[in-house]
Amino acid sequence: MAKRHFYIISYDISDDKRLKKVHKFLKDYGEWKQRSVFECWLTPEAYEQVKKGLKSLIKPRVDRVRIYRLCTSCRQKAFAYGWGNLPEDFEEEIII
Repeated sequence: MAKRHFYIISYDISDDKRLKKVHKFLKDYGEWKQRSVFECWLTPEAYEQVKKGLKSLIKPRVDRVRIYRLCTSCRQKAFAYGWGNLPEDFEEEIII
């Protein structure tokens, strides 16, 4: 199995139609956390697909997307207030 890395993807899309398309696209790659924020465990191949897909959906002069990779030590130093847990590690779903 390919190594997965943890990414935070945030976006600010100026048009509602494009905003919905970006949100729908990212749902296939990660978990929606807040308005315009996703947490994703991505293989290198999936990461490239996400970058390519987002590039095709946005208008760079008026929209903004940020992708942050968090290494293991950075995730261990993270903290949260309120409900919900921080992601510790990727868990593969096994369907039998």
